[in-house]
Amino acid sequence: MLLLLITTLLAAPVFSLTAEEEMLLEEKIKNAIWKPLVENTKDELARLDKSAAPFNAHATCGFSVHKDLTDYETAKQRCENSTWIGFPTPGGRKLASIHTELENKIATLMFQWAYGGEELEGKRYEGATNWAWIGLEKVNRTTSRPDDSGKLVWEEEDWLWTDGTTLNGDSYENWMTSKKSDEQIQPDMWNVEEDHQTAARIFRKIREGETSGIWDDTFKSKLHPFICKFNVPVHYIVFPELKKWHEAKADCERRGFYFAKIRNKAENDLLVEAINRVYDGERHDKKFHHENWIWIGATDLKASGEFEFYDGEPIKFSIPWAKNQHDNKKTKKQGSQDYAAVSRWGEWDDSYGNDWNRPYACQCNPHGVAIDKEMEEANAAWEREVQRLKEVKDRLKKEKEARRKIRKEARQAKKKARQERKQKKKELRQKKKEEKRKRKQEKAAKKASRKAEKKEAKKARKAKKAEKKKEKAAKKDAKADKKAAKKEAKADKKEAKADRKAAKKEAKADKKAAKKEAKADKKAVKKEAKADKKAAKKDAKANKKAKKAAKKENAGDEDESPQWVPIDESLNVDTAESDVIKKRSVDERENVASPPWTPGE
Repeated sequence: MLLLLITTLLAAPVFSLTAEEEMLLEEKIKNAIWKPLVENTKDELARLDKSAAPFNAHATCGFSVHKDLTDYETAKQRCENSTWIGFPTPGGRKLASIHTELENKIATLMFQWAYGGEELEGKRYEGATNWAWIGLEKVNRTTSRPDDSGKLVWEEEDWLWTDGTTLNGDSYENWMTSKKSDEQIQPDMWNVEEDHQTAARIFRKIREGETSGIWDDTFKSKLHPFICKFNVPVHYIVFPELKKWHEAKADCERRGFYFAKIRNKAENDLLVEAINRVYDGERHDKKFHHENWIWIGATDLKASGEFEFYDGEPIKFSIPWAKNQHDNKKTKKQGSQDYAAVSRWGEWDDSYGNDWNRPYACQCNPHGVAIDKEMEEANAAWEREVQRLKEVKDRLKKEKEARRKIRKEARQAKKKARQERKQKKKELRQKKKEEKRKRKQEKAAKKASRKAEKKEAKKARKAKKAEKKKEKAAKKDAKADKKAAKKEAKADKKEAKADRKAAKKEAKADKKAAKKEAKADKKAVKKEAKADKKAAKKDAKANKKAKKAAKKENAGDEDESPQWVPIDESLNVDTAESDVIKKRSVDERENVASPPWTPGE
């Protein structure tokens, strides 16, 4: 697309500008274009280095530069033999033919990329890597220089590109010129003995004032890197290895490509051409054989039935689905048919991407191909045909619907007539039934009215009786309340009397208990006095016995004089003890004479 735009802009006539203004405009256009061109070319080189760099090569979607040093004829042969660069170029390659300044710029950028920039190997003509072979050679008058020639030996028709085109007055050329005069000084067809300089090469360094590498003629025996040009620019590349959909996508990215997108019918046809270059137009007899279908980067994972590209870009053209597709089948084992594949003949199908192994297509340029007039017409014709078929289909569908509607209306009319007859019979039966029900209701209403009147009269009698009963009960309750009040008053009086009687009884009991206690105390005192008296007698008896024993002992002891033995005065209790007893008796009598105070008296 970029190539077509640049070529169109540079070739378009400008009627209102002077020659100087045309040159300035051309310069501005070039400057505006070179930057995106450089970025795009470097992006392609960086991506495709994943495939090409291991083979001592670097590539874009249209060219490859090879760092192996070879002579001119070997370089030409290696290009034509499609030396492997990590990916196939089914359309073949040739030593590069350069027909525009844009192509010369791309070739120079690739050459610089391969060797890390413009820094030369020694001086201009010393280093082999300062120059690269391009596919231009002198084919006429190659054995000698003209006698009258100066430095420049130049007849355009003598030079032939490898693609078969000859230089002429309209050809793009970038031969070396003099810095001082800006005059062309190459090719000069210099000779050494019998050998002459008859092959063209491109310089790696861009001279001041230039936009791309200059050309020079040299001996075919020189050793240089070489630049190949693809006969068919690589847009779609079909890999016959069988992979699942996600594996195919990952492999395209691993190789530096994009999973294939098809944005219009022209690109669909280009993919079919790429498929046929791989399979030579052959296909398996069974239509849905896995190797008949090639995975592309379209899926309906986000919304079932609505296919888009894997990165979310919508598909804007009418997809050429195979018959009865897409059907979005589902199974427990394989899941849903959410991934698109294109057949070798160009139809689409939705398939089980997680289960089926198929060939797959990658894409070099993510922006698609430049649409020329022929492709545009093909796309428009396809959309018209799709629209026509859709209209035919819609018309047939409408006709079918109309016929179906007529049949349906006839059936409905018959059904309606049948239903109306049935409805009339039903209404007649319903009317008779309703009349019968009405008579029955009237009879039931009369009966219910009589019953209600009787019930109401009975209810009135019952209410009157209940009222009388209620009045009688009220009188009875009043009488009972009066009787209960009297009974309660009597009970209160009786209870007060009982309380006084109980108080008297309690006082009497307390008095009796006091007397009994005094009597018991007196008896105890007496008993105690008697015991004390008995003990005193016993002690006195013991003392007498002791005295007697002492006397006896004193009588037996003749040498000793009689001794005085003191008598315990406590034993002489007769008088003291009797005084105590008397006094206690008097106190007890006094206590008995004055009974304790009883509350309420």
